[in-house]
Amino acid sequence: MKHWRSHLFALITIAIWATLEVSGKLLDGSVSPYGITAWRFLIGGLVLLPFALKTKTDERVNIRGFVELVGLGVLNVCFSMLILHLSVYYGKASLSAVILSINPLFVMLFAAIILKEKMSLGQILGLVLALVGILVLVLAEVEMDSEKYHNLPLGIALAVVAALGFGLYTVLTKRAVQRFGNIFANSISFISGAVILFLYMMFRGHDLGFAPTLPNLMLMGYLGIILTGVAYLLYFEAMKEIGAAGASMYFFLKPIISTILAWVLLNEALRGSQIAAVVLIVAAMNLPLLYRLIILKNRS
Repeated sequence: MKHWRSHLFALITIAIWATLEVSGKLLDGSVSPYGITAWRFLIGGLVLLPFALKTKTDERVNIRGFVELVGLGVLNVCFSMLILHLSVYYGKASLSAVILSINPLFVMLFAAIILKEKMSLGQILGLVLALVGILVLVLAEVEMDSEKYHNLPLGIALAVVAALGFGLYTVLTKRAVQRFGNIFANSISFISGAVILFLYMMFRGHDLGFAPTLPNLMLMGYLGIILTGVAYLLYFEAMKEIGAAGASMYFFLKPIISTILAWVLLNEALRGSQIAAVVLIVAAMNLPLLYRLIILKNRS
């Protein structure tokens, strides 16, 4: 396979990102969703910073550019990812992971609205099929009132909001990435978003720290260094040769891996309806690519 190293990096990245919700759930009760989000992005941003400072950007970062990156950090860290961790806290890690995995389809939707990029028939059908998958996931869920979860319906609703927020963030980041580079834009936005979230936590009286037990330190280190730092570096390295489309082609594996991990590590029930919903969502994520391949084949 041409560029096999880049494909391997992309595959490893998606496998790491698939552990996000399960790792967050394992910290449930030890670290608040606010603390998980803030520490994760502060550590991850600092891991990326040395590489960001070495990166040559197309233009110097002025005050306006810095404010733009801070705003993106607030949208990503203080809104989308915080809501995701709240979703995991209130509900099931597997459901949050599956719902978040459709964000590439929301990226297409926001790109059409904001960037005026025309949606293909395959993208529209993919979005519709993904929404059907979410409906199957929600309507067939039998543990809505279960006392095992803090508030499962709220967790599901928050996961949808998080997916929408991350899709919007991805589209709005496109211009900043073109101007300042992937690593620089993400590092500064991660750190600034984390700092602002810490300030919010101080103002609201949230606990900024957490019990420094070995499991907590290992999980927080994994979330910050590996999942938010190293994984992003691998992803950016993969994109150098195979582009964003090539690197994201493995994203369909995330709901599959996350669901299996939640079943094995968290003992979350794995029912036929959830498997059917995952199949629908995976199919939805691949529909735009399949449609594009059919069009190219017909043209040739």
